[in-house]
Amino acid sequence: MSRMRVLNQMAQFILEDPYITAKQLAKKLGYAEEKTVYYWVDKASFRGLQSFKRAVLGGQFRVHGHVAKETRGRYGRVPVIAGFRPGGEPILFGETVTAAESPSAQWAWRYLGPPVGPFLTKDTLLISPWTVEKSTGWCLAQASTGDPSMAVRMVCQVDTVNCLLEPVSLAMDTASQPRYTIHQLIRTF
Repeated sequence: MSRMRVLNQMAQFILEDPYITAKQLAKKLGYAEEKTVYYWVDKASFRGLQSFKRAVLGGQFRVHGHVAKETRGRYGRVPVIAGFRPGGEPILFGETVTAAESPSAQWAWRYLGPPVGPFLTKDTLLISPWTVEKSTGWCLAQASTGDPSMAVRMVCQVDTVNCLLEPVSLAMDTASQPRYTIHQLIRTF
């Protein structure tokens, strides 16, 4: 494969997903190891993959004979929720976080409760409104009393009914309703 063709393909993938890693690039290009990506970048006189990405995204390296296209998945940033109103509507914080691998997420919320299931205090949860079609997984549930606080619950299906379980004791929570689907957690140390 010619050098320009490989660089053009790499640039195309970078334009489609600016957060793509060397490992992901290698896989998309059909290479077994990510060091091949670095080989091509070095051969084009760039100082590493980040330098090449900056050139592509900044317009210094242009894809020849191709036009960048949007992928079906969404990448980018989502707004951070500071809390919830009594009806469960989000209160926006004014900040955003990167949600590169979760195209369905609409918001990010920092979990400040005690460790439950896979979730730890200060994890950022990528969430979207609960839909009826979602029958299993994890959700943020709100007590029927209208209390604005949210609790992490595990959702399981018994017959055709969704049941909410408290993740530590596995006790059924019949006093809460699912409000938001949890798509992903982001943990920073």
